[in-house]
Amino acid sequence: MLSSDCVYMLAADHRWQWEEWCDARSIPRTRIPEVKRLAADGFRLARERSPRVREFGALLLDAQYSSDVIAEARRDGVVAGTPAEKAGAFPLAWATEPFDRALIGAFVKVLVRFRPDDADEIRDGQWHKLDMLQAWCRRAGTQLVVEVLVPRRQEPEDTFDAAGRPAMLADFIGESYRRGLTPQFWKIEGTPAADGARTIDRAIAAQPQCRQIILGKAADIATIERWFAAAYESATAVGFAIGRSVFWEPSTAFLAGSSTAAEAAAHICANYLRLVDAWRR
Repeated sequence: MLSSDCVYMLAADHRWQWEEWCDARSIPRTRIPEVKRLAADGFRLARERSPRVREFGALLLDAQYSSDVIAEARRDGVVAGTPAEKAGAFPLAWATEPFDRALIGAFVKVLVRFRPDDADEIRDGQWHKLDMLQAWCRRAGTQLVVEVLVPRRQEPEDTFDAAGRPAMLADFIGESYRRGLTPQFWKIEGTPAADGARTIDRAIAAQPQCRQIILGKAADIATIERWFAAAYESATAVGFAIGRSVFWEPSTAFLAGSSTAAEAAAHICANYLRLVDAWRR
């Protein structure tokens, strides 16, 4: 299970991103499982080198391209989870039904896109699906991680990242609690502003058992470090769930033939351990 004290999650459940990248370069999609294994290999290297990763590390992988890797990881005692959502879908739709076919990991992640100005039928439909998934997780004894993405539309980027998105996230979390949706973890977009981080922290802390982990959005590691710094005083913030910032460059180099699998896995390991060190600081 994911620890409520600390989570270092390598999130490698990306599907449509890899499909688009491969299609644009005439690389067969049948090679996508190779980059899933690279992510897992990089994680294993980090696990060998860091007691913190052995204790608090986790993998997020999709059953579509990673079922064998997930099974191997779980046999080796790695905390590995799977996503519930259909990749790239808006409104929220399921990758596979019934859930048992796709949700084969130790925890479940679901990504939902939210704006308060979305149509009522979109928001109501997504709430219904989240309630359905939470009920399944409770019956299955599986932890639930809800990832919330709040897209920017007309707002200025700087003020939206610092205050607008945190306020919308806080509203979504508050509404979730009023509806009885209380995931063990919120997977949250980071903010560079301490005030914005406090807004999110207060909203999550209304349910004392809930925690937050910060996602990466393919940002450079220096930017992520600023998000970590802003969240420093947030009692609910216990770690991160970051993927492309760690594995994308090494993995694309491997698929393009400019890097070996061993080199790519070592690069992934180094990037991941840098984030672990940044979070600890």
